[in-house]
Amino acid sequence: MEPQFQGLETRRGKITFPTYFPVTTFSDRHYLDKLVRPYLPRLASGVMMSYYYAKQLSPEDLPRLPLCVDSGGFVSLFNWAKVKSQKRLGVIEIQRDGEKEILHPSNILELQEVIADIAFTLDFPIPPDMAMREAKKRQKLTIANGLWAIANRRRRDLPLYGCIQGWDIDSFRACALAYVDQPFDGFAIGGLVPRSRDRELIERIVVAVKEVIGDRPLHVFGLGHPAMVKRLYRLGVHSVDSSSYAQYALDGKLWSDPPLRIEDPSGTDSLQIALYNLAIATGQTLPLAMTERMFRFVREKATVCS
Repeated sequence: MEPQFQGLETRRGKITFPTYFPVTTFSDRHYLDKLVRPYLPRLASGVMMSYYYAKQLSPEDLPRLPLCVDSGGFVSLFNWAKVKSQKRLGVIEIQRDGEKEILHPSNILELQEVIADIAFTLDFPIPPDMAMREAKKRQKLTIANGLWAIANRRRRDLPLYGCIQGWDIDSFRACALAYVDQPFDGFAIGGLVPRSRDRELIERIVVAVKEVIGDRPLHVFGLGHPAMVKRLYRLGVHSVDSSSYAQYALDGKLWSDPPLRIEDPSGTDSLQIALYNLAIATGQTLPLAMTERMFRFVREKATVCS
């Protein structure tokens, strides 16, 4: 079952489905992100960035291709952050270095409407081992935030995805049902990364959500393993995001051949591998000279490591 919804128009151009959004920070703190950045417009139809990094962007740093900005709700999993209810909406209270910050759905939406080309509602991941009381609270507040965002958005040309969280198949389905009658432009399933070893469960969750939302665009957060990405596309998922192309490169691994490992890759090595991984992930092609150089590079390094 391939995605029937073929693309999405954004302010910075059309995104054709299915597509892989590379996760990037546009931060100089991560050297490989900085090295890959100039190649992104050639190799990807859009990029994914967390709210945490997006709020640090200056106008001149905005990418030259569609920018997806998620809520950054993953920070709620750290011990210095708490999910709280504030006037029936979910907020994240962050306490670090003696300072307190409240992350409200309005903070997320305001920034997204300024810089994003696809936006995602503020959600709260639910790990497999979370107590049921906390899990239900997080899902309830995730839904409340999604309904608030769709009712309060001002930029009608900004596609807004409702984020779906749960702890089992029925709860993911229930979350999707809470959104399905609202005018969301798409939906996104979160919280699957810690469940990624159970591929059957992942697939059943995706199928359950697809049965509810029909052909509207469906995104899956964080699952970037090559075999999993292909399977998700076949199940009708329209887009995925992942930083695995870069993580593999830092470990000296090729997306197309993960068992092969190049020990202690240099910065140049990591860049070449990351670009090759990204081209495979997005279905794009590298210049012929670069491709040939990559093959020679892999043969030489593989000989050294064997």
